[in-house]
Amino acid sequence: MEMQLDWRSQQGTKTGDNRDYGGVGIRPDGVLCLVLDGSTSGPKSGELAGQIARDVIDWYVATAEDVAAETLTAQMRKIHGSLSKRFPRDKASYVIVCLAGTGPALVLHAGDCLLGRQVGKSPLQWLIRPHTLANVIDDIPVAEIAESHVRHRLTRSFRAREFMLPDVTEIKVEQGSSLVAATDGFWAELNSEKQAMLMRGQISPMIGEADDRSVLTIRLLDNEQRVKFHLNEDRLENFYIGGPSARSEHRTK
Repeated sequence: MEMQLDWRSQQGTKTGDNRDYGGVGIRPDGVLCLVLDGSTSGPKSGELAGQIARDVIDWYVATAEDVAAETLTAQMRKIHGSLSKRFPRDKASYVIVCLAGTGPALVLHAGDCLLGRQVGKSPLQWLIRPHTLANVIDDIPVAEIAESHVRHRLTRSFRAREFMLPDVTEIKVEQGSSLVAATDGFWAELNSEKQAMLMRGQISPMIGEADDRSVLTIRLLDNEQRVKFHLNEDRLENFYIGGPSARSEHRTK
C-alpha cells in the first residue's frame, strides 16, 4: 500500500511541554500509526506518552506475528506492567490504528483521542467516541461532548493504578479517503475551520488557556502490496518513526 501521513502538532498553554505524541511503525506487510495525549495533571505524562509510542512501535516492527486485537492488547498490558512503577502519577489517552493489505483497519483506543474519516473536503466524521463522564451513560455526538464541562474526566486511559482494556473497532478503509487521528485539543477546542487550517499546517495563535492540539492524517493513495511512506514532518521531537525502511523511504513535503 502507498500512503501519505501528515503530522501536525501545536503546544498549548496549560503546561511547559507539548504532551501530545504521534508515531508510525512500518513493516513490509503493514503500518501501525498511533496518537497519544499525556494528561496535564501528571508531572511526567508527556514522557509517558512518548515512551508508550516508542515501546508499541518497536514491538510492532520487531515481531513477525500477525497483529490482531488480542496480540496488541496483550502487548499494551505488558507495556503497562513495565511503565506503571516508572510513571506512578501519570496517564495518557491513545488511539492505535493498524493497517495491513486491503482489509479493515484495526483500531484500539482508550481515553479521549479520536479517529475519524474524511472524504475530499467534506466535514470530518468521527468514528469512535471518547471515554469521558460526558458520554458515560448516553452515546451523544462528539460535538456535544466537546461542549461538556465533564469531558476532561476520563473513564478509561493508560494509567499506573490498573490496566484498562481498550475499546476495539474495525474500520473499512477506502482508497481516496483519509483517516484522521487527533487529540482532544484538536477535536474539542477547534471549530471545523481551524481544524482544517491545522491539518494544512497553518498554525493559529493560542488565545487564553488552551490544550496541546495534534492531528495525524492517514491518506491511502493506492493498494500496492509494498508499503510506501510519505510524511510531512512537523515537530519531529514528538513523532516517532520505526522500521527498517522508515528513515530511507519517507520524504518531507
